[in-house]
Amino acid sequence: MKKLLFLVLLTVSVFSCKDDDQPTTPSTSVNLNFTANYDGNPLVMYTAYDYPDGAKIRFQNFNFFVSNITLLGEGATPDYQLSEVEYFDFKNNLDLTAAQQPQTRTYEKVPLGTYKGIQIDFGVPASLNNADAGKLDSSNPLRQEFASHFWSDWGSYIFMKLEGIYDLNNDGVFNQSDQGFEHHPGTDAVMTSVTKLKSFTLEKGQVFDLDLVADALQIYLDNNTPLDLSDASNSNTQTASSMPLAIELMSHWETALSIGN
Repeated sequence: MKKLLFLVLLTVSVFSCKDDDQPTTPSTSVNLNFTANYDGNPLVMYTAYDYPDGAKIRFQNFNFFVSNITLLGEGATPDYQLSEVEYFDFKNNLDLTAAQQPQTRTYEKVPLGTYKGIQIDFGVPASLNNADAGKLDSSNPLRQEFASHFWSDWGSYIFMKLEGIYDLNNDGVFNQSDQGFEHHPGTDAVMTSVTKLKSFTLEKGQVFDLDLVADALQIYLDNNTPLDLSDASNSNTQTASSMPLAIELMSHWETALSIGN
């Protein structure tokens, strides 16, 4: 009996050693830090900013989905996807202190190595851009934001919400006589992929902060020409006829997104 017990313990010990000896990929944690700006300054909701045409503008909402967030490997380091989809919302940037505080998503066990930048899609992947959010995990942002962001008429999520008021009469007072705007691009046609290059190395034992900035003004600039917000036809993206505007605004993420130093 003692011999049998010894053999059982020895077998368990051998298999335990084999499990312990399995090679693991050296890794660290990465913090993805997102802040929102307007013309290079922290974006504070309900604060008047200068629009390039000389009028004033203020925002009350700015949020968006990003997907397929991928670190681009350099040399022998392969690409690595941090996340399939995330949601960032800056409506609570109600003062400068809040606006300066980044929204952070932390990813653990990211392989060490040298990366040359990051690729991000602005919008929701076609495979997930549907009404099946109830089948997703409760922590998935698509399920959490379904009620506020799924547009049943178009069978799509709203990929971005930029809402505010344009001072139409340029009197410095924002009221009902001014031009409100609600830019809510959605559908697969407006999905935009952005690549930002910056070489960095993930090292063992060192948490890496990857800082990204979304500049709301840049979304309204086309080769430095501002969108005419005094034109009521430019005030929303919720009709079929406004699809070209939705595509244009989403395409401006190429310049609206920047990567920190």
